[in-house]
Amino acid sequence: MKNLFAIIALSLLFSSAHAGTGFLSHESGIEVTQDQFDSVEIGRTRREDVVRAVGHPSRKEQLGDNQTWYYDYAKIRSFGKNVSEATVFEFNKDGVVIEKYKTGGKAGNPLTDAAR
Repeated sequence: MKNLFAIIALSLLFSSAHAGTGFLSHESGIEVTQDQFDSVEIGRTRREDVVRAVGHPSRKEQLGDNQTWYYDYAKIRSFGKNVSEATVFEFNKDGVVIEKYKTGGKAGNPLTDAAR
């Protein structure tokens, strides 16, 4: 009976880790999927379109007339590769996207940064 319980427990542990949710994993921030990222068109997409597609950003910066939005996201997994990224959209003074990119830099979270 002990062996059966151990087999069931390990199966649940590995299946949840494999499914991407991960047993004992931790997520924070806003994940911008590749489809959401690809739907944003430079020169066409506006601020309100980004909010509608992705939500409000984690943080904003004003650089002269331009505004930069950051969607920070981190996931620490119990098994597999950790994720620490920021999706960045830059807007001109008219609120139109002029640049978009993803970074894999430090998240500013010591746990996430150490886990990379």
